[in-house]
Amino acid sequence: MIKSACHCGAVRFEVAAAPKWVLDCSCTVCRRYGGLWTYCRGEDPMTLLSEPDPAATVVYSWLDHEIGMHHCRTCGCVTHLQALDHETQPIFGLNARMMIGLDGANITIRRIDNGHLGWFWTRPDLPIIPGHHPNTPPPGREEDWGLS
Repeated sequence: MIKSACHCGAVRFEVAAAPKWVLDCSCTVCRRYGGLWTYCRGEDPMTLLSEPDPAATVVYSWLDHEIGMHHCRTCGCVTHLQALDHETQPIFGLNARMMIGLDGANITIRRIDNGHLGWFWTRPDLPIIPGHHPNTPPPGREEDWGLS
C-alpha cells in the first residue's frame, strides 16, 4: 500500500501498490503544475483504496470543463484529476509526486508532448545534486498516518 498526501497533509489518498509508470504531460496546464500522473483506469491501472475528503480540495477546470484539477485548499498542491462530465465524477488521475516513500528509480517516466514543445523537464542529464533543506519531512509523512 502506498500512502499519499499533499504538503500540509489535508488531502490524502491510498493506492494498493506503486505505479509501474507515470506520465509527464507537456500541455499548458500540466507543464506548469509539474505533476507526474498515474491513472486509475487504462493500462496498468492504480487501485485507489481511499479517496481524499472532497471538502479539502478546490477544483480548477479549463476549456472543455471535462477534467477537474484538484488542489489542496490549504497548501495548493495539485493532488488528483477527476472527471466532471460523469454523474459519479470518478477520480482517474493521481499526482504521483504526492506519494510517500515512492522509489522513482524503479518507475518508468512516459512523456506525452501535448504542448508540442519537443522537450521535457524530466530527463536524467546530470547527476543528482544533494539537497540543502533539513531532513524533516512535511506533515504528509508516514508518521502522521500512525505507521511508526
